[in-house]
Amino acid sequence: MGSRWHLTPEEKKEIARMTRAGIRQSEISRRLNIGRDSVSKAQRAMGLPTRLVIPEKQILRLFRRGWGGHRISKHLHVPANQVYAVAHRNKFRRKDGVGYPLSAQKRQQLMDDAALHVDHGNHLAEKRAVTPQTALRWIHRAVGPGRLRPGASKPPLSSAFPQKHHDKKIGERG
Repeated sequence: MGSRWHLTPEEKKEIARMTRAGIRQSEISRRLNIGRDSVSKAQRAMGLPTRLVIPEKQILRLFRRGWGGHRISKHLHVPANQVYAVAHRNKFRRKDGVGYPLSAQKRQQLMDDAALHVDHGNHLAEKRAVTPQTALRWIHRAVGPGRLRPGASKPPLSSAFPQKHHDKKIGERG
């Protein structure tokens, strides 16, 4: 990228075309082998936006289809923070509530179930529609610190499926 005093009319047309197509300044600069400052200056002179136009309608449509923010970011080539900013500006909220603080009611139900040892952590997470990490965090607050008992397990040889690694001493009774 050498420094030049002007851009050719063809380069200016190409900058305008790429800008309207939503291509970033850095990419335009790379493709045309000119500096980013030259691209920015040409865009301003032509009355074009110098910043990437964020496709809000597309972002919201993809969120409603159930796509995650990072996936949308990669698909549309838009920074992730801008994708989430669009969601927050439009008060978009996922139906399953993932990524948002638990409601007081759901949190209390989860803690009550944990205190009464109703079920295992993953089952409680499914039952209350929260992530397993969130469920474990609130279960630990209800039950206290320390290691939780592992999930439901069967004694040796109680399964209908063959068990390759079985210690005979454990399976013997009496």
